[in-house]
Amino acid sequence: MKKEEFPKIKGKLILAPMAGVTNVAFRILCKKLGAGICYTEFFHTDALQKGNVFDVVKEERPVVTQIFGNDENKLYEAAKSLVGKTDVVDLNIGCPAPKVIGLGSGAALLKDLKKVESILKKLSTLNIPISCKIRLGVNEKNIVALELAKIADKYCCAIAVHARTLEQGYSGKADWSYIKKIKESVSISVIGNGDIDKVEDVKRMIDQTGCDYVMVGRRAMKDPFFFRRVNHYLKTGIILPEESFEEKMKLLLEYLKLCKKYDCFEVNNFKFLFVQFSRGYKNSSKLRVEVSKIKNVEELLHKIKELC
Repeated sequence: MKKEEFPKIKGKLILAPMAGVTNVAFRILCKKLGAGICYTEFFHTDALQKGNVFDVVKEERPVVTQIFGNDENKLYEAAKSLVGKTDVVDLNIGCPAPKVIGLGSGAALLKDLKKVESILKKLSTLNIPISCKIRLGVNEKNIVALELAKIADKYCCAIAVHARTLEQGYSGKADWSYIKKIKESVSISVIGNGDIDKVEDVKRMIDQTGCDYVMVGRRAMKDPFFFRRVNHYLKTGIILPEESFEEKMKLLLEYLKLCKKYDCFEVNNFKFLFVQFSRGYKNSSKLRVEVSKIKNVEELLHKIKELC
C-alpha cells in the first residue's frame, strides 16, 4: 500500500543513479546546478548491512537511495535500515550489467514479476516512500513495462522508466511511447529516462509522454551544467551556450573539495570524470595523460587549479 508521495521538488529534472559517478560530491554539485532530486549510486543489500557505503548527507536532501538485490528479506532489511536517513528507497529493476544480472538482480527481475510484486509489497509496509526504476523488458518480444507499472502503482510513489530493453543495454533508440502508455495507466509519478542529450530533448520528452519528471544520466555525467541550461530553456525558451573548459575545470575543482569534505575521493572515479569533462577540448588528450599519472587528491587539486 502506498503510504507517501514522491517528494515535492523544484523543476522537472532528476539525476539518474550511476555506479562510480553519483557519490555525495557529484550529487551536491548537480543539485546546486538545478537537479530537483538526485539518486545515489546503487547499494547492494549485503553492502548496506555491513555498513560504510551509505553516504547521504543532510545538505542534499531530499534524495533517493537506490538498492539492489534478489533476496526479499534482505531487501526489506536494507530498506528498513534507511528509514529516517533518506527520503525515498528505490528498487533497481533495470541495471543491465552482467555482474548484477548474474546475481539475479537489476534487470534480471524483469523475468519474474511475481517476485517483484512480492518485494514491492513487503517494502511498502515500511514508513518510507518506495519507488522503482525499470526497463521495458528483457527484449522486444518480452515487453513487461505496462504490467510492471501497474504493480508499482499499488505499492510505489513513483516509477522511473528507462525506455530500452535489457538486451539493448545503452544502444539503439529509447522508445518513449512506453513512457506515455505508462503515464496514462498509473496514478503515481512517472519519471522518463533515455536518450536525453540535448537541452530540447527534455521538453520534447515531457510534451510527447506527459511524464512528471525527466531523469538525466550519461549527459549529466559529462556535463552537470546541463541541468542549469535545461532549466533556463524551460523557463525562457532560450538555449544558453555550453560552458567553457575553464568553467568545467572550476566545477571539477569544487567536486574535489567536496570529495575531501565528505571523504569520498576515489582516484579512478575522478579520472573518469576528468575524461568526461575534458572531452572535445583543445589539448584534452595530452591533459588526460598528465592527470592519469597523478595518484592523490592534493596533487590533483594543484593540477586542476592550474587549468582553471
